[in-house]
Amino acid sequence: MKRLFVLLLLAGCASVPAGLDEVQRDIAQRAKPASATDGELTADKAVALALANNPRLQATLAEVGVARAELMEASTIANPLLEVEVRWPRDPYRPYELRIAQTLVDLIQLPRRRALGRAAFESAKLRVTSEVLRFAHETRAQYYDVLANGQQVAMSRMSFDAAQAAAELARKQHDAGNITDLELENEQAQYEQAKLDLARAQQQLLLGREALGRLIASHDFTMPEAFAELPGEELTQTQLEQVAAARRIDLDLARRDVALAKRRIPIARLAALGEITADVHYQRDAIGAKTVGPGIEIPIPLFNNGAAARTRAEAEYVRAAQTLNALLAESSSRLRSADATLQEARARAVYYRDVLLPRRRRIVELTKLEHNAMLVGVYQLLAARQNEAQAMRDALDAQRDYWTARNDLDAALNGITEGAH
Repeated sequence: MKRLFVLLLLAGCASVPAGLDEVQRDIAQRAKPASATDGELTADKAVALALANNPRLQATLAEVGVARAELMEASTIANPLLEVEVRWPRDPYRPYELRIAQTLVDLIQLPRRRALGRAAFESAKLRVTSEVLRFAHETRAQYYDVLANGQQVAMSRMSFDAAQAAAELARKQHDAGNITDLELENEQAQYEQAKLDLARAQQQLLLGREALGRLIASHDFTMPEAFAELPGEELTQTQLEQVAAARRIDLDLARRDVALAKRRIPIARLAALGEITADVHYQRDAIGAKTVGPGIEIPIPLFNNGAAARTRAEAEYVRAAQTLNALLAESSSRLRSADATLQEARARAVYYRDVLLPRRRRIVELTKLEHNAMLVGVYQLLAARQNEAQAMRDALDAQRDYWTARNDLDAALNGITEGAH
């Protein structure tokens, strides 16, 4: 009995790790958010603000506390039961019986339950980290959309101003009889289309800023005027595989789930035992005689032999193992797809920057020279400017596609899948 009491005392004093600090350090290493300071909002600052302020994310982080409580529960044995019986009549002594009991299966399984609880706690921390990184990915994606939308508004306004000037000139020329009704209608139609394009771009910017504001829990921010310059070079496929091997959280989580499911199997095999209870009785009868002695209660597995619990635990293990196999088979393919998307977007952005945009600018300059020499009319010059503006919008789309693809590649390296929280 003394050894049993010592074991119970040590079990009740087992320490439980806090966990949240480790999750925050892991997130900081993977997400690498910058400190949120004043000035223009960058993608890193947006992530930092989201991680610090968003209530939805704080609710996700609170799940670490829930997992810690479950670990504490798994590391604590059930309280002993004290039973007191008093009987009548009293002749000459009041008969009574004292009984203190403790479930043995709970005590025997304590080391396994504690190990299972710690494994589940580590998995829970990884799941929270995964959700936070997915949230950071969503914030960056929304940031790039807002940045592109802001520039689209500026370009749409330039096109609108040019179309408005052309329509006004066409109206005056039509009034003077210098152009036909058809030419006037064409210029007016282009002006009306430019007006719609500007309104649509402004609406997209408004909605994008609202969405980003919800993520970072602030609507008072200033966006840069343009995307950052493209990085000098990209990682090779070999380098990407090496980075992914060290950072993929989904593979780490799947491996932990396999280990966790494996630990549940031996616990499930004892499910048929139910509650084996050991107790000590102390009794005094009516004539004053006292007795003391041990007792034990053992369930008879006539109806429940534990087959259901064993089958469930073994099936969960198979499911976890096959999930891991699927992730291992798909990981390289997903990484190659993300890299191919990034490379295509980069090549397109570089082509616009180095080839198409300079050529469109050159056409505008040559058209201006010919217009000054009265070789072409003002409409040809306006058309050249509109073509340049369209090329700038296409180049902007390529830049947004590049940074979005880079964000998606980073998610693939971390083993983060897109999805709602």
